[in-house]
Amino acid sequence: MSDLIVPMITPFTDNNTIDTERLLTHAEYLIKNGVDYLLVSGSTGLGPSLRMEEKAKILNDLHHLKDKIIFQVGSLDLEESRELARLGKRNEVKYIASLPPYYYPRIPEEWYIRFFKEISEIYPTLVYNFPLTTNYDIKPDLVTKINKSGGNIVGIKDTVPDLDHLLNFKWEFGNDFKVYCGPDVLVLASLRMGMDGAIPGSGNYAPKIARSLFENYQNDRGVIDQRILTRLAMIARKYGQWAANYSLVKIIGKYDPGKPRPPIYPLDQKAEEALSREVMEVLKSGRT
Repeated sequence: MSDLIVPMITPFTDNNTIDTERLLTHAEYLIKNGVDYLLVSGSTGLGPSLRMEEKAKILNDLHHLKDKIIFQVGSLDLEESRELARLGKRNEVKYIASLPPYYYPRIPEEWYIRFFKEISEIYPTLVYNFPLTTNYDIKPDLVTKINKSGGNIVGIKDTVPDLDHLLNFKWEFGNDFKVYCGPDVLVLASLRMGMDGAIPGSGNYAPKIARSLFENYQNDRGVIDQRILTRLAMIARKYGQWAANYSLVKIIGKYDPGKPRPPIYPLDQKAEEALSREVMEVLKSGRT
């Protein structure tokens, strides 16, 4: 059975603090609508803007769902990442996940190996590959070197728009290694090619469609569902993906998921109304 994982948005209040009530509402909505696991404090959750204590708060708020949580711990401070990894272990989450160190270019490979080894030896870890944001592309040979050095990398979230990139991990490490597709546009293809699941951002606002895709990826219904998710994701990108995710939850889910955190600013009323018109047209045409 493939895993549907949603990289959960983080709701904020007008005062720029985490909105616990809306966090819980959104998490419960996703699980109720067929999501298997929640990835928290990732890029869609605006994780790089979260302080360590805020990440700990999110994990504490979602403690009742601990076996459904994947906790992203990567940061620019190794000791902070290690402490978050220990927190994930104490909370018995499903996995921890980690971005590689970002911002600094031209880091020697050995430093990446040491970074991931020191985190993953604490708790089973998914490497989180997102070269667009980190300027570093994780490949199978790096994972091999991490694990040979004493690390415990058990899978990858691969946010690269290249199916071959995903396949290389599955071919290299086999069925015991979890390979999760990141890009919304590749969910159908990755499931058909035997990947272990996907982590689409569109699952925040269209979990029912994502669930349907997972259940129907081998037939025509799955093709239609993939087309809908792709079109929705492209519309979100047009309006500013990180902010549009919140508006799309409001439009499709019909509840308020809170606000993003600046410098990711909420869409204004005019933009949100235009977004809504485009989204409704996609949903109307796609489900008939």
